[in-house]
Parts: sequence; C-alpha cells; structure tokens
Amino acid sequence: MKRSLVRRPAAAVLALAFTLAATACAADDGSDGGSTKGAIKVGSINGITGLFQTPEVPQAVKAVFDEVNAAGGINGRKLELISKDDAMNPQRSTENEVELVQSKGVVALVGSSSAVDCGVNRAAYKTAKIVSIPAVGVDPACFNSPDIAPVNPGPFKLLTAMLYYASETLHHDKVCLYYTTLPGSGGGISDAIKEWETLTGKQLAAKDTAVGEGDPTPHLIAAKQAGCQAVLYNAQVGPWFAQAQTQGMQNVDFIMGANSYTDANAKLVPSGMRAYVGTEWQPYTDTTLPGNGRWAELMDKRGIQRTAFSQGAVMAADVFVQVLKGMKGDITRKTVTEAFKKMSPIEYPMVGSPWVFGPGDKHNPVQGSRFVKAVDGKWQVLPEGFIVPGKK
Repeated sequence: MKRSLVRRPAAAVLALAFTLAATACAADDGSDGGSTKGAIKVGSINGITGLFQTPEVPQAVKAVFDEVNAAGGINGRKLELISKDDAMNPQRSTENEVELVQSKGVVALVGSSSAVDCGVNRAAYKTAKIVSIPAVGVDPACFNSPDIAPVNPGPFKLLTAMLYYASETLHHDKVCLYYTTLPGSGGGISDAIKEWETLTGKQLAAKDTAVGEGDPTPHLIAAKQAGCQAVLYNAQVGPWFAQAQTQGMQNVDFIMGANSYTDANAKLVPSGMRAYVGTEWQPYTDTTLPGNGRWAELMDKRGIQRTAFSQGAVMAADVFVQVLKGMKGDITRKTVTEAFKKMSPIEYPMVGSPWVFGPGDKHNPVQGSRFVKAVDGKWQVLPEGFIVPGKK
C-alpha cells in the first residue's frame, strides 16, 4: 500500500461542495444527526480504490461494531457503519462528506483512512459540529483541525520520534535526514525537526528534502562525506540499500518511517546493512505485544488482512465505543460531539501515549514509536518499548 499527500481542493471542488451543500436532501431520518432511536449511524471515508488503498480499515471497524451489536449494542441501539470510497479524489471525498453528514445524518466519522479527507472536509466538519476519529491520519490537516483527532502519531510526530531514537537511544552525534518531501508536508517536516532540536539541543549534520526516486548514489556519497552516523530516509527501500551496500555504509544506522514497514521491504535489505523502521502502533508482526492479541484474533476470525492500518481501525472503533458507553441520555451528533470534547484520556496498549479528543483547536494526541530492525529478511522488534520524545 502507498501513502501519499495531495494538494488542497481546487476552487472548482470547493464550488461543487457549496453547491452540493445547498441542494442536499435532509437526513434520511429527518434530522441532522439528531435521531434518538434506531441504529446509531457512523460514517467513514476510506481509500478503497485509487493510489491510497486501505480496504481492510472499514472491514476492521465493522468487525468491532459487530461485536458490540452482538452484545446488545449501545444502550440497546445498534451501531451502523456507512463507509464511502473517495479513491483519493478530492471531489469524491467532498461528495462523500455531503452524503454522510447531511443526507445520512451520521453522529460522527470513525475510522476514516483517506489521503484527502481531512484537507477537503475539515471546514464542513466544523460547520456541522461533528467529530472525526480517523484510523489513519495522513494529511497535515488531520492534526491541525479542531474537529479531527486521529489515532496514529502521523508522519510528523513519527519523524520527531525517529530523530529522538537516533540521537538519544542510539546515541549518535551526527544525525542526517534524506527525505522526499510530498506536497503540503514541508512545514510539518520543519516543525518535527524543530521539536527534536528543542528537546535535545542538537542539530542535523546534513539535510536534503529533495531526494526523489532517482539514482540514490549522489545522496549516499553526500551522507558519507558528512560523516552521518544515522540517516533518516523515506523513499524506495531496494535501490537505496543496494547502493548503500556498494558504497560500504554498513556502519550507518538507516532509520525509515512506517510506510516502509512491510514484509517485502524487510527482504530487500541486504545482509550486513543496519535498517530500522519506526512504527505508529505496536509492531503488527508480533501478536504477543500488548493489544495485538485481541486485534489479530478479530482479524483472523473475520478474514481481514493483518496490517498496521487495521490496527488503527480497531483502535478508532474501540475508543469510539468506549466514549459512547460512558454517555448518559440520548446519543445524537450533538451529544456525541460534546462527549468527545469533554472526555478523559484513554490508555490504549497499542500506542505510546494516551488518546484523547478534548476541546483544543488541533489534535495530535498519540506520540512516540516502537522500532523494528531488519534481521535476515524479517523485522525484529527491539526491546526498548515505545520511544516518546522528551519522556523517560
């Protein structure tokens, strides 16, 4: 699966959004998410087709909801998930928001996994006073909006954790960054580096944010000349490590982001090279880790693919259910939003810090990362536990 970021909607898309909003039918139940009886409708916008595909995510959310429904539901009401595919298309994502929020009258969005949803729909969520708990936050807007709180650290908090791991756990003085910068992510990368500099008082020995997918040789030679002891890298694994081996860089610790955490990539790391990956949840390849056992059993029982994304789906569904079970009285969009804005933090074993929505103008509650290392073509979970920058 691929992760990607795209630009914010063009003027034409925004115009379409306003047009659709003005002409949208009333909610199916005759309300704006204010129904107090029948199924509790929950929306989700996912990439099922297109360049960013996460089909296992809505399946995993539904699996959790089915468990809850089999046990009697929430105060006797069943949970109904309505998932829409935006195919990484901003116009389709906007249409999905209009259908879910205005026509279907969902009380919240849970387990979204779209590369464009947060950026194109954040204003509509604010207008509708509805909360979204994405399983996978990708766009920077997912972490800088008052009505959206993902259950993953996201690419920028993860980058801070990776830098912190390189300097504070591996104890390297010369940490370098060789990154491909996706559209809209440059500011987030800069902020992540600044946070690490503030926490550690250190600075990068070398930085290149225009690596791209071409021949990596010039970048690796530059890293050697800069004396890099650790290199953070986020592009293709195979060509990079093959050339790094040719350049004799077996004494360098290469640290990659969660997008590189696949079984196929572990096999691409040549023997003798030191390759690490920072994960967003407990490493999914080890089902003995806290929280992973229940997730793996549920995925296997329902025939759903075990991936890090399905971990996020289960977590998003779990925290949603926990908050709803703590509510008194009617469960409507208004009361659900109020409950999330006033909720207490939830300790969840799959992540490195408590998850909470809260009343703030932006939300990035999950921080920290666990690290795995490529050993003999497989990922080996390292023993340090979650590395949360600034915390022992």
